[in-house]
Amino acid sequence: MDVTLLWPWVLPVVLVVGIALVVVGLVLPRRRRDRGLPVAHVDRMTGLAAFRGALLRYRLWIAGALVATIAGLAVAGTVASRPSGVHANQEDDYKRDIVLCLDVSGSMVDVDAEILGVYQQIAAELDGERVGMRIFDASSVMAFPLTSDYDYIQEQLGRYVRALNGTLGPDEQFNYLAGTASGLGASLVGDGLASCVLDFADLEASDRPRSIILATDNVVNGQQIYSLPQAGQLAVDNEVRVYAINPFDFGGDQYSQELRETAEGTGGAYFALDFAQTVPQIVDRVNAIEAGYIETPPQIQVVDRPGALPLVVLVLVAGVCLIAWRVRL
Repeated sequence: MDVTLLWPWVLPVVLVVGIALVVVGLVLPRRRRDRGLPVAHVDRMTGLAAFRGALLRYRLWIAGALVATIAGLAVAGTVASRPSGVHANQEDDYKRDIVLCLDVSGSMVDVDAEILGVYQQIAAELDGERVGMRIFDASSVMAFPLTSDYDYIQEQLGRYVRALNGTLGPDEQFNYLAGTASGLGASLVGDGLASCVLDFADLEASDRPRSIILATDNVVNGQQIYSLPQAGQLAVDNEVRVYAINPFDFGGDQYSQELRETAEGTGGAYFALDFAQTVPQIVDRVNAIEAGYIETPPQIQVVDRPGALPLVVLVLVAGVCLIAWRVRL
């Protein structure tokens, strides 16, 4: 913290002490000379025009040094007070929002770890997008909200992978299925997709393009509030694109066909789980969407603005040194 902010009297005291030292330094030599031995007929020398001219020049040099010293102390005090200004930095941002939507029902449990690996690869390929995740079975739970902290995203995805693989550490207490069995039935895909759509904050106000990466086999067991087509329409109404990953695509079965039609109906796409193609294709499709303009709040910064004052101090110090050398102080 700046000392002058704690003790505002520091600068005046320093200034006064500096001036006093300069004056004392100029006066003491004269007193020492006055104590010397008297010399006869000095008036003849002091009466010479050359002597009077030299004495005048000497006094002018001393006066100049005194003025430069006082000015230097004043300018140095101003620099020490840290003159500053306020700078507002407005950064425009063009980014997207992505929600990872994972079916954790019994029919998916054997492949969820692989799908989470796909999610990790997708997150690693993104740059600046906000990513969140929701898991669902009979009911849905937010795993983590939309965030652009990619270290946190990878940490959370990794924790789910370890939970699914049974490799949680001894200090990790984590039940990845907590909160997903509160409804009637299992694998309620329509309700899960609808809840993922509603995870986007300010659906009507936000200009960020929104995408959902949905991983499910679409095998529903139970009564849903939203059917899959209805959830797809909810996504369309809110301009959300759905990219569906089906790990059990058996080529034209009704579950796969419904999932494909729903995803493509939102402007998204449908993929079978293929590590070689799924990740780059999804990333390419997401990046192909024009990023939305996000006007971020201005960042207010207080910056030091001494201007040319430090240079002035250096010039004055150099001037005092030059005068001291010139008059042999």
